[in-house]
Amino acid sequence: MNEIKKVEFFDMYEDIEIVENPFSRANFVSKVKPQKGLGTYVGYDTGSGIAFFLNNFKFTEEQILIERSDVAGAVLIFNLGDDYSFTFEDGNTFVLKKNSYFLGFCSNKFVVNVDIKAHTEYITLTIGIKEELFLKLAHNLSNLNEKMQEAKKKNYAIIEGLEIDLEQGETLSFFRKNNLEEFLLTDLNLESKTISLIQYTIKKTINTINSNLDNNIIKSLQKAKKLINDEYARPLSIKEISYKSAINECYLKKDFKIYYNMTIYEMLQKRRMEVAKELLKEDYSVKEVALKIGYKHTGNFSKLFSTHFGLSPSIYKKLKK
Repeated sequence: MNEIKKVEFFDMYEDIEIVENPFSRANFVSKVKPQKGLGTYVGYDTGSGIAFFLNNFKFTEEQILIERSDVAGAVLIFNLGDDYSFTFEDGNTFVLKKNSYFLGFCSNKFVVNVDIKAHTEYITLTIGIKEELFLKLAHNLSNLNEKMQEAKKKNYAIIEGLEIDLEQGETLSFFRKNNLEEFLLTDLNLESKTISLIQYTIKKTINTINSNLDNNIIKSLQKAKKLINDEYARPLSIKEISYKSAINECYLKKDFKIYYNMTIYEMLQKRRMEVAKELLKEDYSVKEVALKIGYKHTGNFSKLFSTHFGLSPSIYKKLKK
């Protein structure tokens, strides 16, 4: 059997174009070399201790990518494509599942191997935060000092791996839908979305770790979320969600808020609004959309939609046409 090739990450890309912008901001843009496959690499340094990079690629051959970092700090990696498998210098492996993320630390001598399969789509958003800034943002994290010391000894430390929730997914969809190959990330709206994503994710991670939720409860909470996402159009009750998720009603309400940073009702409403937004782009009337997502009264739906998005469903429908 042929040994799988090890390749430096940036050897898979053409020369990176660097664009300097005012106030220390800089863009990094490149494409996968045509003989290697398809894909893009887009980065943005905010100049304030935060940088983010979007990788979207599909290679023609199986290989091991060697990724490095010479900047110590925290890293958030969100996986929107197929499973992403990291093998660290000490031999430990961490698999980042699709639609999941992890928060971790790296030293200024960080090296990791990433197993890449041929003809497989990989999409990751990596956000790097310099150590000094992260210490201020995550000072309430219970095992922060422990993980920092671990990173200094091993050159890495994984704080937590969690499923991407609806709030994070909404922001991440912005990165995935926009054609980042064609515009530079100087858009302040994009920068603000990234900052919001960082703040929300750190808060969610702190709440989850500090609450010490066990794996059985987390699995039940994930079942509850799936039920909401799949059956949002029905009048779901706490009792039904509790029964189908195999968790006590009291624990469901309390721990759901801790784990997802929103109540069951808020997630149900958010899910309905997101579906409504997509349906309004089609030929359905406002009344039909309201009924399809579980609202009997159009007025109630319109009020909730306006509160959520800042404009009425009828105006939104006209704008999209």
